[in-house]
Amino acid sequence: MKLFVGNLPFEVNNADLKSVFQIVGPVKSAQVVINRKNGRSKGFGFIEFENPDHAKDAITKFEGATLNERALTVATATEAQKDAEANPQESSESQSEAPAPAEPLA
Repeated sequence: MKLFVGNLPFEVNNADLKSVFQIVGPVKSAQVVINRKNGRSKGFGFIEFENPDHAKDAITKFEGATLNERALTVATATEAQKDAEANPQESSESQSEAPAPAEPLA
């Protein structure tokens, strides 16, 4: 069962994501979605568990939980979200082409 994980801190990578979620059970895959243009995280990713009970436990445990001062969104992945993972360039092309600021705004 595949889960969508939103509002990830931008410094979280695949290994970090996996280590957080493996608390509830074995993780089949962990993927932070990366913007191909700048190589930075898009702030969301996917976790996949072979056992659906582990996935349900992860939703219960991590929905709204804080990771590096950010409240996570965790839910069953929709087909549209899975498509965004498979084709990250397409979803970013429909957005404005304004450059990202070099420093976070205070």
